[in-house]
Amino acid sequence: MEQVYIAGTGMTRFGRHLDISMKEMSRGAVEAVLADASMSVDEIGAVFFSNSLAGLITGQECIRGEVMLYPLGFGTVPIYNVENACASGGNAVHLAWLAVASGMCETALALGVEKANHVDKTRTFSAYRSGTDIDAMFAVGEGAGTDRTPLVDRQAALAKMLIDERGMTVEALAKIAEKAYAYGALNPMAHRQEGHSIEAILGSRLVVDPITTLMSSPVSDGSAAVIVSRRKRSGTNVRIAGSSMASRPKKGQSHPTSAEAASQKSLAMAGVSVADVNVAEVHDASVAYEVIAWRETGLCQPGNEYDWAMSGHTALGGKLPINPSGGLVSRGHALGASGVAQIHELVSQLRGISGARQVHQPRVALAQIGGGVIDWQTSVSSVHVLVRDEAW
Repeated sequence: MEQVYIAGTGMTRFGRHLDISMKEMSRGAVEAVLADASMSVDEIGAVFFSNSLAGLITGQECIRGEVMLYPLGFGTVPIYNVENACASGGNAVHLAWLAVASGMCETALALGVEKANHVDKTRTFSAYRSGTDIDAMFAVGEGAGTDRTPLVDRQAALAKMLIDERGMTVEALAKIAEKAYAYGALNPMAHRQEGHSIEAILGSRLVVDPITTLMSSPVSDGSAAVIVSRRKRSGTNVRIAGSSMASRPKKGQSHPTSAEAASQKSLAMAGVSVADVNVAEVHDASVAYEVIAWRETGLCQPGNEYDWAMSGHTALGGKLPINPSGGLVSRGHALGASGVAQIHELVSQLRGISGARQVHQPRVALAQIGGGVIDWQTSVSSVHVLVRDEAW
């Protein structure tokens, strides 16, 4: 397999963009990534276009990527449409890596775009239901699909499990959210940039006990892009040292989860251990998901979750900064773009250009994002391990 380097990244600000089309968001991310990579459209050998909900929100199905990229000058290049719930963006990056690593092409583009907001909120909330097995959907409470996505019910169940079995508290969960908003306030691309105290987080509207609105990610629109290549760029080079996908364990089994399996494979591929990771972006559609991700990626040992939350272990200046972008909770969660945006953040960190939220001299980074729910478990996860090749 060929060595694969990240030639460039780019994204648009996540937010509630009812007046911005998917084509406009696509243009913003593509122009940004091409500028960062100092490349032209003609140098791209393959495109992997990631989106989850366009068919249900806008009605655009079947040839989503072709429709978005045609106005940008792409012609004859193969465009592959990728859909895998919240893990769609991570899936697109994985396939772009595979295309280059296998020798199929020298340079590939992963582009994630999502327009999840709609003037009719029930349309958005019901669309999220498609990320489950609709014939055997997990139990949800009254109001799911009308005043919230049904996935919040699972977030609440996970939060209760963490409190009952892992020693977490509601205050500790709010502390994690406070950390996310502190990061988001420093990120010009974040959906939520206002910052929130623990008191404000606990005092916000209760969605499903114990999850409040500020403990969960917003419904976001936005785009993000990554160009991968066999060619090194001038200056700092970031390499994808490990990349993998995994689905949930077979029926009747609980382990390894998709995140556990993908993490183990990617770390082994990269030839590093979790102790080598200096910064990470993990799935946090709610603060409960973030805690689960700490454990399933192997970053946090069982039983240490409460101490990690309360001691600032994952905050800027802590022993292992996690989600310095603000994560899904603060940067926002534009489903098809979120996994690509994680890579954008980690590349910025490894290059040392993240400004006020810069982690001190990271060399190894991990990105994990999950998607969908089947029988209460996350149905698919992607994990990427990025390495900065040059010494600081």
